[in-house]
Amino acid sequence: MKRILAKIKYVSAALCSVVLMSSCEDFLSIVPLNEIVLENYWENEAEVTSVVASCYSGIADGNFLTRAMLWGELRSDNMSKGLINPETPYVDHIQLPEMLEGNILPNYYIADWSCFYTVINRCNTVLYYAPGVIDVDPDFSESEWLAIEAEMLTLRALCYFYLVRSFRDVPMVLEPTIDDSKPMLVAAANPDSVLSQIVSDLKKAELNAVKEYPQKNNNNVSYTKGRITRQAVWALLADVYLWMERYDDCIAYCEKVIAAKVEEAEENRMSYDGDYPLLANQKASASNNIHQAYNSIFGAGNSFESIFEIQIDYNYDDKKNPLRSYYGAYDVDMGALSASAFFAENAKNGNEYFAKTDIRPYELFDVNDVNVYSIRKYIASYIDDEGDASKRMANYSNWIFYRLTDVMLMEAEALVERNDSAANDLRMAFNLTNAVYSRSNLAAAVKDSLTFGSYGTQNQMRDFVLLERQRELMFEGKRWFDLVRKARREGSNGAMLDLAKRKYNKPDAVKSKWIKPDMLYLPIHENELKVNTLLEQNPEYVTDETISTAK
Repeated sequence: MKRILAKIKYVSAALCSVVLMSSCEDFLSIVPLNEIVLENYWENEAEVTSVVASCYSGIADGNFLTRAMLWGELRSDNMSKGLINPETPYVDHIQLPEMLEGNILPNYYIADWSCFYTVINRCNTVLYYAPGVIDVDPDFSESEWLAIEAEMLTLRALCYFYLVRSFRDVPMVLEPTIDDSKPMLVAAANPDSVLSQIVSDLKKAELNAVKEYPQKNNNNVSYTKGRITRQAVWALLADVYLWMERYDDCIAYCEKVIAAKVEEAEENRMSYDGDYPLLANQKASASNNIHQAYNSIFGAGNSFESIFEIQIDYNYDDKKNPLRSYYGAYDVDMGALSASAFFAENAKNGNEYFAKTDIRPYELFDVNDVNVYSIRKYIASYIDDEGDASKRMANYSNWIFYRLTDVMLMEAEALVERNDSAANDLRMAFNLTNAVYSRSNLAAAVKDSLTFGSYGTQNQMRDFVLLERQRELMFEGKRWFDLVRKARREGSNGAMLDLAKRKYNKPDAVKSKWIKPDMLYLPIHENELKVNTLLEQNPEYVTDETISTAK
């Protein structure tokens, strides 16, 4: 268990040395000195702040972001093989092609969860020690501590939510590891208890999470978007409730986020069309701002629609950003992953996944490639009206965990599943989904306009919402979890695998291997089984070889 629970008997500068977040210099510049004994360390607010910063830098670490991306995308129908270079950081050139063919073994790096437990342990450390600082530092108030507590509870909940969706049964540790003199053995908790703890943490966090952070360096936008706020707590709660099939609760928290965004738009005197405060795309085809929503969300970053995105410094070495390795950069024609050809082929002229009027194919992948479609999302800072992408000189794009359209489509999914005719749920779900769709379909011809009558049944709306989530959130670490939710609701992997298998050369062989429910989840890494004998391997990954290796 030592592997997953980072030893923190000494707080070291390594806590904050991984990645710094842009526009948050005051927050992150306070770095703990090397080898300060914990018992003598927690004496003032600055020391608390420095360890809080280390929790965010742990999330910005390339190993963490690699897994946030791969766990949510790799096994889905979005991803195919790109150009895999043996020297590419964060990419195992032998394991990745195997994983893209549906072959995952317990010694593969995708199954290594240690970086998530490192962040969890840092959060636990703050939660354990920081309250005592109130008594020794008069400048550290209880209200300041409660706001920090909300951040730590939410970041810990975010980590556990990724883990429980990816592995199902995971160790749940709520106190810091401060004594490494004996091995720590913790059995995996069942997913219901993990999810219950997540909800409890987030319900507590929402009471004291800040609306926004004080202004720093004359601009508090990136500072607020890059740290946990009340909106981030609500968005994560909505996502958790959707996973738990608690649809009333999911809808309620989505409505909180949307209402807060409407209020924010009014405060900023932002004009928008319709009922939802979405950034507009330029409807005049002669304008080179046709992709302005994309350019704001993924180019400039920290857009109005953003709820929580981890900040990547402009001066950060972009070779340490996994998005460069997997998606590409200005000097890398294609990353290790590409868009799957079945939905990318002929997308610019319209296919069964994208209408001809939809501008998102130009934002998602290179529509001019033949057979192999390089990913543009996150690596292109600007898309013009001809669909030409301006790739970043350095790949410093932030990783977005939650944004407004994601929440809108969560609510749409929950409304479809609740399907209360008295509340007109299907109509409301259509309105939410159509608002997202219409933003990216400019000057649509009548034949391309959507009407509720075409999606009047629950199954039709299910398909519409699922497809719109794929189009809108492609490559953002969402798709596999969307498919797993579908399988969990239906009690069968069959229908979701019919979607996921479309990218494979031998789709039926992949489906036959993944049809069992346990195959929705990853194996526990063999190194974890060696050091923590209370862990049990996902039964679908147990072989004679893995049993002997674990001994």
